[in-house]
Amino acid sequence: MLVTAAVVFLPLATAARAAEPPITGSVQNFIAFSEPIAAPLIPLDTKSGGEQTFEDYRGKVVVVNFWATWCGPCVREMPTLARMQEIFADVDDFAFVIVSQDRGGWKDIDRFMRRLKLVFPNSLLDDKLTLSRAMHVRSLPVVAIIDRQGNEVGRLVGGAEWDSPEAIELIQFYLDTDAGGVDSGSSLRPIYCEAMKR
Repeated sequence: MLVTAAVVFLPLATAARAAEPPITGSVQNFIAFSEPIAAPLIPLDTKSGGEQTFEDYRGKVVVVNFWATWCGPCVREMPTLARMQEIFADVDDFAFVIVSQDRGGWKDIDRFMRRLKLVFPNSLLDDKLTLSRAMHVRSLPVVAIIDRQGNEVGRLVGGAEWDSPEAIELIQFYLDTDAGGVDSGSSLRPIYCEAMKR
Protein backbone atom coordinates (compact mmCIF):
# COMPACT_ATOMS: atom_id res chain seq x y z
CA MET A 1 0.00 0.00 0.00
CA LEU A 2 1.35 3.40 -0.98
CA VAL A 3 0.51 6.31 1.31
CA THR A 4 0.71 9.83 0.00
CA ALA A 5 -0.11 13.08 1.76
CA ALA A 6 -2.09 15.90 0.25
CA VAL A 7 -2.35 19.46 1.51
CA VAL A 8 -5.61 21.34 1.13
CA PHE A 9 -5.94 25.02 2.07
CA LEU A 10 -9.25 26.30 3.40
CA PRO A 11 -10.10 29.94 4.19
CA LEU A 12 -10.47 30.44 7.92
CA ALA A 13 -13.46 32.69 7.39
CA THR A 14 -15.41 29.50 6.71
CA ALA A 15 -13.60 26.89 8.78
CA ALA A 16 -12.55 28.74 11.91
CA ARG A 17 -15.61 30.81 12.62
CA ALA A 18 -17.96 27.85 12.57
CA ALA A 19 -20.02 27.74 15.76
CA GLU A 20 -19.44 24.01 16.15
CA PRO A 21 -16.50 21.77 15.30
CA PRO A 22 -16.93 19.43 12.33
CA ILE A 23 -18.03 16.08 13.76
CA THR A 24 -18.66 13.53 11.03
CA GLY A 25 -17.52 10.18 9.72
CA SER A 26 -14.94 8.34 11.81
CA VAL A 27 -15.14 10.94 14.62
CA GLN A 28 -18.94 11.22 14.69
CA ASN A 29 -18.95 10.14 18.37
CA PHE A 30 -16.78 13.08 19.44
CA ILE A 31 -18.51 15.15 22.12
CA ALA A 32 -17.71 18.87 22.05
CA PHE A 33 -18.21 20.40 25.50
CA SER A 34 -20.53 23.39 25.74
CA GLU A 35 -18.12 24.85 28.33
CA PRO A 36 -14.38 24.05 28.52
CA ILE A 37 -13.29 22.10 31.60
CA ALA A 38 -9.92 22.81 33.25
CA ALA A 39 -7.67 19.77 32.76
CA PRO A 40 -6.22 18.57 36.08
CA LEU A 41 -2.52 19.26 36.61
CA ILE A 42 -1.58 15.84 37.96
CA PRO A 43 2.07 14.88 37.43
CA LEU A 44 2.73 11.62 35.59
CA ASP A 45 5.96 9.73 34.98
CA THR A 46 7.82 10.06 31.70
CA LYS A 47 9.99 7.30 30.26
CA SER A 48 13.12 9.33 31.04
CA GLY A 49 12.26 9.28 34.75
CA GLY A 50 10.88 12.80 35.01
CA GLU A 51 7.34 14.06 35.48
CA GLN A 52 4.98 16.11 33.33
CA THR A 53 1.61 17.77 33.68
CA PHE A 54 -0.58 19.43 31.08
CA GLU A 55 0.98 22.73 32.18
CA ASP A 56 4.07 21.64 30.23
CA TYR A 57 1.97 21.92 27.06
CA ARG A 58 0.38 25.30 27.78
CA GLY A 59 0.02 27.34 24.59
CA LYS A 60 -0.50 24.23 22.45
CA VAL A 61 -3.58 22.35 21.32
CA VAL A 62 -3.05 18.91 22.86
CA VAL A 63 -4.60 15.66 21.68
CA VAL A 64 -4.43 13.18 24.57
CA ASN A 65 -4.93 9.44 24.09
CA PHE A 66 -5.74 7.26 27.12
CA TRP A 67 -4.87 3.65 26.31
CA ALA A 68 -3.37 0.35 27.50
CA THR A 69 -1.57 -2.54 25.81
CA TRP A 70 -4.31 -4.98 26.92
CA CYS A 71 -7.07 -2.90 25.27
CA GLY A 72 -8.04 -4.37 21.89
CA PRO A 73 -9.61 -1.20 20.43
CA CYS A 74 -6.55 0.78 21.59
CA VAL A 75 -4.24 -1.59 19.71
CA ARG A 76 -6.31 -1.22 16.55
CA GLU A 77 -6.35 2.59 16.62
CA MET A 78 -2.71 3.13 17.63
CA PRO A 79 -1.32 3.03 14.05
CA THR A 80 -3.88 5.68 13.00
CA LEU A 81 -2.76 7.87 15.91
CA ALA A 82 0.86 7.44 14.82
CA ARG A 83 -0.02 8.63 11.32
CA MET A 84 -1.98 11.57 12.74
CA GLN A 85 1.06 12.47 14.84
CA GLU A 86 3.19 12.50 11.68
CA ILE A 87 0.68 14.67 9.82
CA PHE A 88 0.89 17.41 12.50
CA ALA A 89 4.60 16.91 13.30
CA ASP A 90 5.62 20.35 11.98
CA VAL A 91 2.82 22.32 13.64
CA ASP A 92 4.42 24.33 16.47
CA ASP A 93 1.29 24.82 18.57
CA PHE A 94 0.24 21.15 18.49
CA ALA A 95 1.18 18.25 20.77
CA PHE A 96 0.11 14.61 20.87
CA VAL A 97 0.40 12.82 24.23
CA ILE A 98 -0.36 9.19 25.05
CA VAL A 99 -1.26 8.20 28.62
CA SER A 100 -0.89 4.49 29.40
CA GLN A 101 -2.77 2.72 32.19
CA ASP A 102 -0.46 -0.31 32.08
CA ARG A 103 0.34 -1.69 35.55
CA GLY A 104 3.43 -3.38 34.10
CA GLY A 105 4.96 0.01 33.43
CA TRP A 106 7.44 0.98 30.75
CA LYS A 107 8.60 -2.62 30.20
CA ASP A 108 5.17 -3.63 28.88
CA ILE A 109 4.79 -0.41 26.92
CA ASP A 110 8.23 -0.70 25.27
CA ARG A 111 7.55 -4.32 24.25
CA PHE A 112 4.24 -3.26 22.70
CA MET A 113 5.80 -0.35 20.80
CA ARG A 114 8.61 -2.51 19.43
CA ARG A 115 6.14 -5.15 18.24
CA LEU A 116 4.01 -2.60 16.36
CA LYS A 117 7.04 -0.48 15.35
CA LEU A 118 5.49 2.68 16.77
CA VAL A 119 7.17 5.71 18.35
CA PHE A 120 5.39 8.29 20.52
CA PRO A 121 7.82 10.86 22.00
CA ASN A 122 5.26 12.29 24.45
CA SER A 123 4.40 9.21 26.52
CA LEU A 124 3.16 9.28 30.11
CA LEU A 125 2.41 6.48 32.58
CA ASP A 126 -0.77 6.58 34.67
CA ASP A 127 -0.44 3.13 36.29
CA LYS A 128 -2.20 4.32 39.46
CA LEU A 129 -5.01 5.88 37.36
CA THR A 130 -4.75 9.21 39.17
CA LEU A 131 -5.16 11.34 36.05
CA SER A 132 -7.63 8.92 34.47
CA ARG A 133 -9.92 9.08 37.51
CA ALA A 134 -9.61 12.87 37.77
CA MET A 135 -10.67 13.17 34.11
CA HIS A 136 -13.46 10.58 34.51
CA VAL A 137 -11.91 8.14 32.03
CA ARG A 138 -13.97 5.02 32.69
CA SER A 139 -13.21 2.98 29.58
CA LEU A 140 -10.55 2.79 26.89
CA PRO A 141 -9.60 4.18 24.49
CA VAL A 142 -10.42 7.83 25.10
CA VAL A 143 -9.07 10.78 23.11
CA ALA A 144 -9.45 14.22 24.69
CA ILE A 145 -8.60 17.58 23.13
CA ILE A 146 -7.15 20.28 25.37
CA ASP A 147 -6.98 23.89 24.21
CA ARG A 148 -4.09 26.35 24.52
CA GLN A 149 -5.35 27.54 27.91
CA GLY A 150 -5.25 24.02 29.42
CA ASN A 151 -8.98 23.29 29.17
CA GLU A 152 -10.53 20.12 27.83
CA VAL A 153 -12.91 21.10 25.03
CA GLY A 154 -14.19 17.67 24.03
CA ARG A 155 -13.51 13.95 23.84
CA LEU A 156 -14.23 10.77 21.95
CA VAL A 157 -14.83 7.54 23.87
CA GLY A 158 -14.03 4.42 21.85
CA GLY A 159 -11.88 3.72 18.84
CA ALA A 160 -11.64 5.93 15.77
CA GLU A 161 -9.54 6.39 12.65
CA TRP A 162 -7.46 9.37 13.69
CA ASP A 163 -5.72 9.69 10.34
CA SER A 164 -9.01 10.04 8.45
CA PRO A 165 -9.87 13.36 6.74
CA GLU A 166 -12.71 13.89 9.25
CA ALA A 167 -10.40 13.46 12.24
CA ILE A 168 -7.74 15.74 10.78
CA GLU A 169 -10.36 18.40 10.05
CA LEU A 170 -11.63 18.17 13.65
CA ILE A 171 -8.14 18.69 15.08
CA GLN A 172 -7.47 21.48 12.59
CA PHE A 173 -10.63 23.23 13.78
CA TYR A 174 -9.20 23.52 17.29
CA LEU A 175 -5.83 24.62 15.94
CA ASP A 176 -7.52 27.38 13.96
CA THR A 177 -9.77 28.59 16.77
CA ASP A 178 -9.82 29.22 20.46
CA ALA A 179 -12.37 27.46 22.70
CA GLY A 180 -15.07 29.90 21.68
CA GLY A 181 -14.74 29.22 17.97
CA VAL A 182 -13.10 32.57 17.21
CA ASP A 183 -10.62 33.03 14.39
CA SER A 184 -7.14 32.72 15.91
CA GLY A 185 -5.70 35.31 13.56
CA SER A 186 -4.21 33.34 10.70
CA SER A 187 -5.81 33.98 7.32
CA LEU A 188 -4.96 30.63 5.79
CA ARG A 189 -3.78 27.35 7.32
CA PRO A 190 -3.24 23.92 5.81
CA ILE A 191 -5.48 20.96 6.44
CA TYR A 192 -3.51 17.81 5.88
CA CYS A 193 -5.38 14.79 4.51
CA GLU A 194 -3.96 11.38 3.67
CA ALA A 195 -4.91 9.93 0.31
CA MET A 196 -4.65 6.15 0.45
CA LYS A 197 -3.80 4.41 -2.81
CA ARG A 198 -3.91 0.62 -3.10
